[in-house]
Amino acid sequence: MRNLFAGLGLLAVVVATPASAADLPRQMPYRAPAYVTAYNWTGFYIGAHAGYGWGASNGFDLSGGFVGGQIGYNWQAAGSPWVFGVEADSAWADLGRTSSVFLPLGMVSVSSNANYQGSLRGRVGYAFDRTMVYATGGLGWINNEVTINAAVGPFGFGLNDSQMHFGGVVGVGVEHAIAPNWSVKGEYLYSMFGRETYFGSLGGGFSADADNHSIKLGLNYHIR
Repeated sequence: MRNLFAGLGLLAVVVATPASAADLPRQMPYRAPAYVTAYNWTGFYIGAHAGYGWGASNGFDLSGGFVGGQIGYNWQAAGSPWVFGVEADSAWADLGRTSSVFLPLGMVSVSSNANYQGSLRGRVGYAFDRTMVYATGGLGWINNEVTINAAVGPFGFGLNDSQMHFGGVVGVGVEHAIAPNWSVKGEYLYSMFGRETYFGSLGGGFSADADNHSIKLGLNYHIR
């Protein structure tokens, strides 16, 4: 009889154990925390930049500095690290090179100088709160002037012609907010410009294209 009661007691414990476990609260599934940021890049901005550029045009290696300004707009959805924007920039430039050929009776020099450049680009960035890395691309333009000077004996003459080249621009950059309304940025751009004809009225002239690399530093004021 004692063994019978012991067996019944063990059976009751086995049956009751799953029921007791079922009454315990279930553990909530793990959910990754949402993206939280204290800084939002949304809004218009205006700023200034300066930098150094180098490239080639019809066999000429061009290099020099530039300084200018930019204006743009960023949009960042709440709770998202992605930033989308558009920017237009314009700069005075001095990217040039002069080559001279000495002749028995004189000298001929040819210079190519890009004196203005600009672009209209889209931007896609990823923000780590106050720091954003981004890729950019769009339309670019540059104004280039070619000058030919010749001196033969006591005689000299000069010709010059300028053309606006258009093309594509791609690049990358990083921007950091140093204050609620101020940010600094560094940017690299590569531009490939189309071919244009110089001195076309003089026997057809000659055509030239251009490519350009540039590194710039900028300061932006954000309008909030």
